Amino acid sequence: MVAVWPRRLALVVAPAYSESFASWVDRMALRNGCPPRAMVEALGLDVRAASDVRSLAYGVVTTLETCRAIEAATGVSSETVRGMHLEVFDGSVLDLAGVRVGDEESVRRAEGREWVRFFGSRVCPTCLAASGGVWLTWWKLSWAAVCPEHRTLLVDLCPRCRVAVRRGPAGQPARLSRSRMPAPLRCGALLSGAVCDQPIPQIRTSVASHELADQQQLVLEVATRRRPALIAGQVVNAGQWFAVLKATALLARLGVPEVLPLLDAPPNSQDALAAEAGGQRWNRAGPVGRFGMAPRTALVAAGLLATASKVAAAEEESELVARLMPLATAARMRWKERRPDLSTPMALPPVFTAALDAVSPSAGRRRGAARRRGRSVPTGRMRRCGRARWS
Repeated sequence: MVAVWPRRLALVVAPAYSESFASWVDRMALRNGCPPRAMVEALGLDVRAASDVRSLAYGVVTTLETCRAIEAATGVSSETVRGMHLEVFDGSVLDLAGVRVGDEESVRRAEGREWVRFFGSRVCPTCLAASGGVWLTWWKLSWAAVCPEHRTLLVDLCPRCRVAVRRGPAGQPARLSRSRMPAPLRCGALLSGAVCDQPIPQIRTSVASHELADQQQLVLEVATRRRPALIAGQVVNAGQWFAVLKATALLARLGVPEVLPLLDAPPNSQDALAAEAGGQRWNRAGPVGRFGMAPRTALVAAGLLATASKVAAAEEESELVARLMPLATAARMRWKERRPDLSTPMALPPVFTAALDAVSPSAGRRRGAARRRGRSVPTGRMRRCGRARWS
């Protein structure tokens, strides 16, 4: 709740196109010569009721009252303020329906479930340098792998301190400082009381292919609903389209390392996928474990993006089945009867569900075969089979 309507600020920085809310607040703080904590208070956010960025749902979702308070303080429209939050992707690449300002637990649940970095970010050093320190909202998405404009891989970690970009101490969300001024062009990570001053524009990046850059651009246009979402020539909603990408990524991960030679992904991304499969433990936050977790690095995201985009680009149902078949075959070779429970619900479109049934026995055929052999399938297993259609 906004306790007191804020007064109009004399110095206001216009938000850049697609800029994140945290980035804009930092630039406002620099312009006004105050730390971020004082800046958000001047904008009308009630930081007394919410002690940190997680309980504030800072940059994730906002309220109409907060948007109006910021508009009163800066003249920036409520629509623009809302557009700087991750909720601009709600219903497409993200599901933020249950996230509420002031409810820290709702933020934590979504943070563990969704493919996004609520309080971190990847970055294109060239874009950051050209803009003078503007951090884009879409860099927070876990599908963010490549800068479509500069065709370079996004950066995850600071090469000097090895801390994830825009994260706080020990991987926790960075707090709104009461004393330290923001430095949008530097790492700024806190390590044992010292501040990492690595200039981000000086970080070297890897070149990406034109095809991967185009695939990233398509993801952004579907996420912002600027392009219709198509699966096998059929129009689906944006949420279903991203569910297809996530299901395909999950299926590809199941087949690592056998599936790697079949993936149309850059070699370094294939190496990253192999390292991910071999080096990570099961993720306790979700039932699909490491196979359904958000990609931790841009390299892994690039590999999954290239693979899933190829599948989603199929123009006919028969072509969709053909592109899924090698992934499903590799997954069966890898796991056989030891396959994990893939019970995470996904809003998959019927055309993709039918393709999964074509490349892997469906729950109905499994139950029917069991009945013909004169034995029943335990109810618990039926439920698991019904959800794990591609295993």
